[in-house]
Amino acid sequence: MNTLVDFITHIKSVEYLIAIASIGAFIIIWELLQPEPFHGLRKALKEDIAYIRQTGLKQVLKTMGKVVAAPFIGLAYIVMLPVGFFFAILYAAIGALLNLAGVSSTLGWRPMEAYFAGRREKKEKKAEDDTREKR
Repeated sequence: MNTLVDFITHIKSVEYLIAIASIGAFIIIWELLQPEPFHGLRKALKEDIAYIRQTGLKQVLKTMGKVVAAPFIGLAYIVMLPVGFFFAILYAAIGALLNLAGVSSTLGWRPMEAYFAGRREKKEKKAEDDTREKR
């Protein structure tokens, strides 16, 4: 250990190992003091085995694969955050340059013109109003 950071990292890792070992020892001692030691654990294991038999080993392995893949998916997300940030900054810079040139860089979609917002109904109402006015 040469630096303060190395020393603190070492001490913290030892501290975490001691904490985990203490929690494990507490659970084991607590179970040994019960009238039926590890009864809950045996019951949980029986339920797990029954579930594996009911759903099939393939489904359980598929679920375990998802659990194992989750940290890697999260890591990929974290790695892609700077890329997304870079493109957001680039989009804002290009938009600012286009605004200086007098050109709009916004998208052409407007919520009031979306079909789910009632554009068709408004057109039909307008057509009905026009036919009524002509009469």
